[in-house]
Amino acid sequence: MREQDFQIRLQGLAWMFAVAFTGLAVRLVFVQAIHPQLPTENDGTEQTIVRPALRGAILDVQGNVLGKSRVVYDVHADPVVIGTNAAVLAAYAAPILGRPAAELAELMTPHPELRTNQMTLTNAGLVRTQWVRRWYTNRSVLVQSNVEPAVWVRYREGLTNVLLPRAEMLAAELKAGQKATPRSWERVEALVRGEASALKSEKQRLLRIRRELFPLRQQQAEVRINGLTASPVEQRVYPQGYAAAHVLGYTTNDVARPPRGVPVRLIGATGIENRFDAELRGVSGLLETHRVKGRELVQFRGRDLAARDGLNVRLTIDSHLQSIVEQALDDAVEAIHPKAITCVMVRPRTGEILAMANRPTYDPNQVRTAPVDHRMNRAITVPSEPGSTFKLLTYAAAIDLGLADIDDLVDCAHGVWQPPSGRPVRDIAGHGLGVVSLEEAFAKSSNVGAARLGLRMSPEQMIGYMRRLGFLQRSGVMYANRGNWGGEHPGGIPDPNRMNIERQGRMSYGYGLYATPLQTVMAASAIANNGVLMKPLLVHSLETGEGRVVMRFDPTPASAEPAVRPGTAAQMRRALRAVVTDGTAKIVALEDYEVAGKTGTAHKVDPATRRQSNEKYTSTFVGYLPADQPEICILVLADEPDKRGGGSHFGGRACGPVFRTIAQQTASYLAIPPTTRTNQASHLAENPKLPVARAR
Repeated sequence: MREQDFQIRLQGLAWMFAVAFTGLAVRLVFVQAIHPQLPTENDGTEQTIVRPALRGAILDVQGNVLGKSRVVYDVHADPVVIGTNAAVLAAYAAPILGRPAAELAELMTPHPELRTNQMTLTNAGLVRTQWVRRWYTNRSVLVQSNVEPAVWVRYREGLTNVLLPRAEMLAAELKAGQKATPRSWERVEALVRGEASALKSEKQRLLRIRRELFPLRQQQAEVRINGLTASPVEQRVYPQGYAAAHVLGYTTNDVARPPRGVPVRLIGATGIENRFDAELRGVSGLLETHRVKGRELVQFRGRDLAARDGLNVRLTIDSHLQSIVEQALDDAVEAIHPKAITCVMVRPRTGEILAMANRPTYDPNQVRTAPVDHRMNRAITVPSEPGSTFKLLTYAAAIDLGLADIDDLVDCAHGVWQPPSGRPVRDIAGHGLGVVSLEEAFAKSSNVGAARLGLRMSPEQMIGYMRRLGFLQRSGVMYANRGNWGGEHPGGIPDPNRMNIERQGRMSYGYGLYATPLQTVMAASAIANNGVLMKPLLVHSLETGEGRVVMRFDPTPASAEPAVRPGTAAQMRRALRAVVTDGTAKIVALEDYEVAGKTGTAHKVDPATRRQSNEKYTSTFVGYLPADQPEICILVLADEPDKRGGGSHFGGRACGPVFRTIAQQTASYLAIPPTTRTNQASHLAENPKLPVARAR
């Protein structure tokens, strides 16, 4: 009977378990599949994670990186959390973070400060303290900046093995006590021998160790998590240092506070960084999810958008040509000691800017230490009187209007000419010419010849050709769509309503007006390009990180019609060649290439006296090669070169050698075929002592 009851009871118990498990399975299917209970908005599990996007890179025309972003960390310490463990944590972190342990320990030590709120009792004349609080003035201390991600990971992984001194001692004591704990049969023997009190005492001792060790381990976990914390920082890096610094520009930090764990957003401040800030910035990603006790509930994920890094900006700048220009300017600074010097290299037929550099310059990686005037892109922001390089426009306008021909004769009055009104026009002492052709007057840079030619035009005609050749207006090369012109200066002239014979005559040879180096080199490029003025082109394309072209910037003429007729441009190219073969720029002659160009030397205005200075000059040379089929046009402008004997402050002497050095190396790099010369070759044969550069 008993065996039968036992069988019944066993079967009943089995059925109970079967029903329970079946019900549990049904409930599980209902909850998980049929009607899952989703987390609510108020249960505190929802979380929105922002996925930051890196700023796009800036590339040269060959794809070499000129500027890029990377993520580093700024490590901060909370001395209050670290407490008395500063020495231990500093000793561990010092070799990893690369900073002396003593310095780290000092930074991690809390500095308490007592603050009281007091009230004075006027009747009794006593002071009663309302409250006293302890404040800490260094809750967040920057320990190390620009820490590489791999370094921070090494610190975090190794920190799990670092124990606080007291916790380490107690953990060792507890471990030793646990090893010495008697086994069950040994405890029975001890009870039989009457040694139960010793066992109880040892058990209580281990319990006290556990109780003391528990808060220490909590403290140790707090130190590990919050003692040293790292915040991500997007750092802009310029691998080639100061190369093309004024073109690239630099970035600054956004004032808006980012979400936790997201780097501070970078904003372009100047240059290409500013011009294409929106395109470089990229789009952050977003993840909406739920987390419980540090774990994500993946099945309840909401929007999951990946971050899209910013577009790469590919420039027309060639980093090799840029390095040639940068080195030539460095050598020029040592040779002629200018206050500043600028060079711009352009491809005439497309308007592409192949190189642009200034001295003084700065390293965009260390922009905080750079003086403001070192950060100025003088090629577009600092206008000056162009001097004789402006005669290029005067002659081109007169010829294009049919008022003259390059073979016409002009009386240069032996260097001194009195116009119908105003002060006399003078040529440089010892360079006075008589009745000569316009070609010779241009080659010898006669101010008298240019003034007489310029006064054949009306002021409106001259100003019209200035605009046609790109003067008096911004080119837009650094233009940002929100109205920021990137500091580009439009140049300027006196009030046209107050124009008189004297002012127009002075403008004819480059005084009384202001132009930027970029405007001058683009005007010369228009003559080299058969009269067609191209818009300066600094950006080749916008691309994704994988190299897919999103937007391409094609060469574009500045206007639908040529600035001057092709016949006018041909006559001017002839005159520009004569400047090198028989005029003021013989020093720039190359052995393998025919060069054309124009020199310019302008007296600077003394701010104190508001008169022309005889000690300070702006010297310029702008030229191109080959003369018949121009491939490159280069301008070099030196502000206040040394005036040492031999006329070194003149445009040909001060800037000509710099042009020649750049031109010969550029021709070699671009593999420009040598040209056959006639006049220039014969001139070099007649002047064997003339400095000549051979293209390599």
